[in-house]
Amino acid sequence: MTTSSEDAQAVERVIELRLPSRLGYEKVAMDTAASLARRMGFSADRIESLRTALAEAVTNAIEHGNGHEQGAKVSVMLTLRPDELVIDVEDQGRNAFDTAVTTLTPTIDNAISRTDKGGWGIWLIRELMDEVEFTTGPSGGNQIRMVIHLER
Repeated sequence: MTTSSEDAQAVERVIELRLPSRLGYEKVAMDTAASLARRMGFSADRIESLRTALAEAVTNAIEHGNGHEQGAKVSVMLTLRPDELVIDVEDQGRNAFDTAVTTLTPTIDNAISRTDKGGWGIWLIRELMDEVEFTTGPSGGNQIRMVIHLER
């Protein structure tokens, strides 16, 4: 007899993308995730939220994590489960996430006063996804895990 966790693992599918660390390749991740989300039954609005959050995460990995290093890669792992899509984005950078930025709630006032204008992408990811977690990835780079739940 199988348990429900074994049943869930049996229908879990994983797709991994290894992208060059160059702007423009975030679109490959966005299109792949959107296609999978459509097949899973996500609404058009949720798919657009997913596309936006994933674009921000991959762009951050390219720009901030990998520092536009040409030989570096960005790994995007999409885990399809019956009721959710889990997206892990990992860079190969040596610069750890700035925890002040990952918890920032941007306002117009602090955006005007900051010189780098950063933080809006992470805030947007948190607003669009159901769960977001920042960690160090298995290979030592930065990893962001985003989860979006299927609403039936």
